[in-house]
Amino acid sequence: MYENLSEKRKQELDTLREWAVCAGNEYYFSMAQSDFDKHMEGCKDEEFFKAYSRQRKIGMEEFANEISRQITSIHNSEELHYLLESYNYDDGNWTITQCINHPYCDIRTARMVYWLLNPDYFYDNYADLEHVPDSDIYEGTPKLLKFIEEKVLSDGFVHSLTSEYEDVEVPSSNEYKNRIPDSLFAGKD
Repeated sequence: MYENLSEKRKQELDTLREWAVCAGNEYYFSMAQSDFDKHMEGCKDEEFFKAYSRQRKIGMEEFANEISRQITSIHNSEELHYLLESYNYDDGNWTITQCINHPYCDIRTARMVYWLLNPDYFYDNYADLEHVPDSDIYEGTPKLLKFIEEKVLSDGFVHSLTSEYEDVEVPSSNEYKNRIPDSLFAGKD
């Protein structure tokens, strides 16, 4: 897998992933400089330090726009899949949303993301995504899941990646008939 990506390109994408995590996180942005310096002590060579320093320098919105433009400049499904395959889903949905909205996002990437966001938890506990109480929403995850479902139903994802990119976490049988679209299950393309 990822035979088309050079080691240099993988490193560039790893760096972009780390910067994208920072673009979706405002924790360090509004922190007093002395607190920021204290929290980042010993981290000056780390990518997250460079990213948060840039964010603090140019502003939250401009930094997010800058990183969004870098993600938008990706022109193949394999690179988007690579970005999200190693993504820590506890880092929020900003990076995920950028990739899922991308015109080159593949159905296999969408399925991987969808199941790593645990839709079964919401369907098992609330029957559907519309009735999840605000107290149980993790950074808009039900909204993102619903967006993926709608994009799948409108055939909005490309179909360019081979079956080797299908994540092992994606189930093959749909026990949520009439609730989760069949296209979000393995082997349904």
